[in-house]
Amino acid sequence: MKNILLIIITTVFIYSCNTAQDKDCKKSFLIVNYNVENLFDTIHDAGKYDEDFTPEGKKNWNSKRYNNKLQKLAYVIQQIDKEKLPDVVGLVEIENKRVLKDLVSQKEIKGAKYNIVHHEGPDVRGIDCALLYNPKTFSVINSTFYKVNMENNPNFKTREIVYVKGKVNKANDEVHIFVNHWPSRRGGMEKSAPKRALAAEVLRNSIDSILASDAMAKIIIMGDFNDETNNKSITEVLGANNNKDNKTLYNTSATQDDNNIGSYHYWKTGEWNMLDQMIISNGLLNATTGIQTINTEMQIFSPEWLLHKDKDGNKSPSKTYGKGYYGGYSDHLPIYKYFEFNCK
Repeated sequence: MKNILLIIITTVFIYSCNTAQDKDCKKSFLIVNYNVENLFDTIHDAGKYDEDFTPEGKKNWNSKRYNNKLQKLAYVIQQIDKEKLPDVVGLVEIENKRVLKDLVSQKEIKGAKYNIVHHEGPDVRGIDCALLYNPKTFSVINSTFYKVNMENNPNFKTREIVYVKGKVNKANDEVHIFVNHWPSRRGGMEKSAPKRALAAEVLRNSIDSILASDAMAKIIIMGDFNDETNNKSITEVLGANNNKDNKTLYNTSATQDDNNIGSYHYWKTGEWNMLDQMIISNGLLNATTGIQTINTEMQIFSPEWLLHKDKDGNKSPSKTYGKGYYGGYSDHLPIYKYFEFNCK
């Protein structure tokens, strides 16, 4: 009788432990992308058109305003998930490594001890893309910075595309991450479209080289594309849409765009645009092992405190600058997506 009782107790104990372990082992991996609207320090960098963002410049950019912006951006990143800081953060419109170091040292996010992937790019305004990552949850294997050049216009200089091959540590699984900031629509959408198509081509070639080695590679593409999800640069040149039968790239942002939801509010038209997007490879969309997608849509972080409401009740991102200094966060809203994995 004692032996039977001991077997029952042991079985219940093992079952309880395994159940608790299974529950604990379903982990989430949070990736964020944020266009932070001209995160400049107050120092002029030689060869860059950044004089406006100095104390003597027309924006009267000073240490108080700079530190206020750093704190606000760090608070946004912290608040996306109040229980954990993001594992990876793609950043757009940062000036240099100095501002990145200042950002990751803010008390709201310094607990992640973010490492930085950045390269001083050729953009004449001095803005770059970058990647922050928590070294406890993600490891960088290698990184590359892809230039976007126009053969018939040697004076054209724009942001590089940041590429990081890394490993989700606890899943022991490799992922490929691209951070983008494609050329703006300055000069008109139609006239500037070839520049974004060129950026899409550079990105597509890089993706194809990865897929040539591994057709089921797990790829995450994010950033400010300065085009909508249905524009030619995205759908035709890059080849991304929200068709689950697509052989290579699935756009997790397309559904929101179809419903007139966006990450950027264009003041001239009063419309929301989905310029900030997150696109994943078919290998990640349909993964059943390692890192996997929880759902097929990314999310936009848009709490009321991150929005400005005008006298007519219309809402838009609470930005740093407009006709003057507003002291807000950014003219874009951050986007984010959870991925999951089972413990090894």
